[in-house]
Amino acid sequence: MRVAVRKLPGVESVDVSLERASAEIRLRPDNRVTMPQLRKIIKDNGFSAREATVTAVGTLVGRSGRPALEVAGIGIVWPLAASGTGSQAYAAAVRHVETRPAEAVEAVGTLAAPGNTGAPEELVISSVKAAGK
Repeated sequence: MRVAVRKLPGVESVDVSLERASAEIRLRPDNRVTMPQLRKIIKDNGFSAREATVTAVGTLVGRSGRPALEVAGIGIVWPLAASGTGSQAYAAAVRHVETRPAEAVEAVGTLAAPGNTGAPEELVISSVKAAGK
């Protein structure tokens, strides 16, 4: 799997741990790698793709009355969801959409394991801050 992921343009490093059943994939800024691409490679190499913790840069936008992260460079928009620990981050995202919608942010959150629902992936937000800070 490590070799296959490294072949994607924009991948900086890959650290696979069979013991922890995890992979840490670092991407270069301005990459165009998507979660579906990564999940397909993981599956094609005999592993199951589970939830992913992501750090992404983009802009916060309003979608259907809630905040969403428009990821820079790849045209993906992840609706945001709150968790118990991320409720302050979600509230900050709502305020950001209302007051500074064009400002780039760095968002950290979790994307659930892929399901068969066909629903768009939601980013369960744990933190959000101005990009570069």
